[in-house]
Amino acid sequence: MSPFSGAATALIWSRNPDSVASSQLERVVEFQSARWLPSLLSDLRSLELSGENIAGIGNFRVAHSTADNLRRLLTVISGLSLPEPKLSPFSGGGIALTCGARNKELTVTTYPNHDDFVFTVTAGNDEVEDEILTLDQTAQIATLLATFLA
Repeated sequence: MSPFSGAATALIWSRNPDSVASSQLERVVEFQSARWLPSLLSDLRSLELSGENIAGIGNFRVAHSTADNLRRLLTVISGLSLPEPKLSPFSGGGIALTCGARNKELTVTTYPNHDDFVFTVTAGNDEVEDEILTLDQTAQIATLLATFLA
């Protein structure tokens, strides 16, 4: 995926001039704080399209619903200066996104057909925080990530 991809916007016309229309498009993300985003999105797409089903071990293909859910989360968190995360698919179509800062590690896990994410922060060998959050809880996600980065 190229960081030079064009962005599109749409003007929404209303028949009633008094009504206020809102855009249905996702916000545009700048890559200055998340230079790792294009590469990560490309890796996610590869795992979605060609992940392996290893007989006797598990199916490591990332489900389409899981990939879409993770893409939406990345849109929300990409404005933060997170360290470059890594993707780890697991059997059953789920995926974990992991990044480390100082002596802490953040793991965000999502599963097929679930709209929530499991956020786990560990420091050394101790679990510091474990939260289940949805994309509607952006304030809680931002607080958890700010605490992780502090």
